[in-house]
Amino acid sequence: MSNPTASTPQHVDDEGRVTDRLPDRIDRDSYTPALVGLVSNMLVWGGSRVFNHLFGVGTNEWRIISALGNHPGSSASELCEVLGINKSIASISINTLMERRLITGKDGKRGSRLLFLTQAGAEMHAQMMPVAMERQRILHRRLEPEEIRVLNNALRKMLDAKEDLIRYEAEVLASTPRTDPPEGDESAGA
Repeated sequence: MSNPTASTPQHVDDEGRVTDRLPDRIDRDSYTPALVGLVSNMLVWGGSRVFNHLFGVGTNEWRIISALGNHPGSSASELCEVLGINKSIASISINTLMERRLITGKDGKRGSRLLFLTQAGAEMHAQMMPVAMERQRILHRRLEPEEIRVLNNALRKMLDAKEDLIRYEAEVLASTPRTDPPEGDESAGA
């Protein structure tokens, strides 16, 4: 944990506004979580707009369709693990795709439902693939082939840190009392 006094503002005006840059702050251009988050947001938001416009589904639905193209017969829990998405988001997307008859379910072991693309889902996948691949091509445009290989390798290694992050987060949650937002914080409860 950082020293709380290290982030104390140097100047606060008469109305309580901090007017100077904080001495202890994140540089977005060298903070990996910010850069990864920005790229992710760019891809998710832009992808949702394009996929909704062209196909009537968003990025989350595309991710389910794509995952089932690779892993037919997956359960919803398995899709959540493969895609790294929340169960509630997966549930909404799966229901949307089932309503549109793009995927279908089959009873599996111990009450699980195994999911498969329908013929219409496979056709949708084929239509969406060129758009997804063009978006990747544009993202790679400024990178050399070796940079792409190194980037993908580094991202896979970061994904391997998932269990370490989960452990760290559990330790923080278990050992630190929850703090209330500062008075006047309008994001409280949002």
